Amino acid sequence: LRFQLELEFVQCLANPAYLQYLAQQRHFDNPALINYLAYLKYWQKPEYAKYIQFPYALHILDLLQHESFRKACASADTAAFLHKKQYYHWEAYR
Repeated sequence: LRFQLELEFVQCLANPAYLQYLAQQRHFDNPALINYLAYLKYWQKPEYAKYIQFPYALHILDLLQHESFRKACASADTAAFLHKKQYYHWEAYR
């Protein structure tokens, strides 16, 4: 169960609107969440990463280790930028 919950949460990080929500609700100000995000970096190991359907989430997980990025996530401009970046990546990846 823990595996599934953590997998789902990591993959939710690929959603710019969810990141914006977390930032606007000040969840990124919670030291427990910051520690949890650091803990979740184990998903970047190949034996766990193979279960990730949205690999972009792992990049976002890296970015969330930085306070400046967490603060920027509250901005609609940042959410729009991340959404466009994802879209163009997926468009070119095919």
